[in-house]
Amino acid sequence: MTKKIDFSNINYYEQQPEDNTFSDIVIDITHRCNMECKNCYIPNRTFPDMNFEKFNSWLSRLSGKCMIRLVGAEPTLHPEIDKFINATTEHGHMNVLCTNGLRLSSTSFAQRLKETTLRGVYISLNGVDNDDWYEEIDELRCAKKKLQAVQNIKDFGFSIDTGTIIVKGINEEAPSRLLHLMDTKDIQTVTMRIKNVGQLGRYQKQEDENIKLAGLVKLCADQFQLSEDYIWSHYGKVHRYGGRVEPGTIEFPMDEDNTDRYNKRWIKITDWDTDNHVGIPDPGSKRRGRLTENWTIAPMYEHIKMNEGNY
Repeated sequence: MTKKIDFSNINYYEQQPEDNTFSDIVIDITHRCNMECKNCYIPNRTFPDMNFEKFNSWLSRLSGKCMIRLVGAEPTLHPEIDKFINATTEHGHMNVLCTNGLRLSSTSFAQRLKETTLRGVYISLNGVDNDDWYEEIDELRCAKKKLQAVQNIKDFGFSIDTGTIIVKGINEEAPSRLLHLMDTKDIQTVTMRIKNVGQLGRYQKQEDENIKLAGLVKLCADQFQLSEDYIWSHYGKVHRYGGRVEPGTIEFPMDEDNTDRYNKRWIKITDWDTDNHVGIPDPGSKRRGRLTENWTIAPMYEHIKMNEGNY
C-alpha cells in the first residue's frame, strides 16, 4: 500500500535566484526520455523542453557559485544541450551531466559534448554489465550501449560518476560488478554511487521491501572487501560541495590512505528510502535545490514529492 504523505510535515519553500542558498541545483531541461525505467522520479513526459533563453536569463540572476546538475528525464535529448552546458560555466558555475548514457554510446555525440565546457558525467548503471538486471529495473536490455558509453566517457576525458540503484532480490551483487567494470576499463578515478529505491514518482519497491542504509553498507563492505566499521566511520562527515553534514549519505575512499576527494576511487552510499516522519528522502536538505516550473528554486525532494504527477 502506498504511504499517505502528510504534506503539513514538509517544509516547502521557494527562492528567487538572487536569494539562492543551495550549492547543488537540479535542472530538468527535458521531461522526454529514451527509457522507461521502473524507478523514475519524474515519469511525466508531457512537459515541453526547457527554453534556453529563459534558462540563460535565470542563470544571470543566480546567486553563489553552484554545481548545476543537468538532468531530465534524459537531458541528452534536448536539442540545445550544448548551449545549456556552456551557459553554466559562462555564468561562473560548475556543471555535471546526469544521463542514462545511451546517446553517449555514440562516438560522434561524445565528441559533440567534448566541444562544450562539460567536465563531468554521471551515468546510471543500474544493471552494470548485466542485461537481465537492466530488463528487470530499467525495462531495456542496454548493457552493450552502457558499457560503450562508459568507454567513451573515459576516452574523451570526462570525469566519471556512476549511479546504481540496488533493488532487493535483483542486483544485490552490483557493487562487485561495478568494481570489476572499473578494473576492466582501467578507470582509476571514479565515484561509484550506490543507493536504494526512492519512493518518489514511479518506483518498484515499497519501504518495507527496500534495502535500508545498513543493508547497503553491508553489501559494500562485503563486496569491496572493506570493514563495516570503516564505512560507518565516514558517516556524518561534511559533504564536499555544500559544506554540510548529510544524514543519509556516506562518502569514503576505497583506499583508506586516500584523503583527496577528487582522486582515485570513492564510494558514495545514499539512502533514498522514505521511511521517516516526513515521507521523502533526506528531508530538510540544505544542499540540493531544484529549479521549478516557475523559475524559482525549491528544496529538491520536497518539490518532487509535492509535484508528483505534474512537473
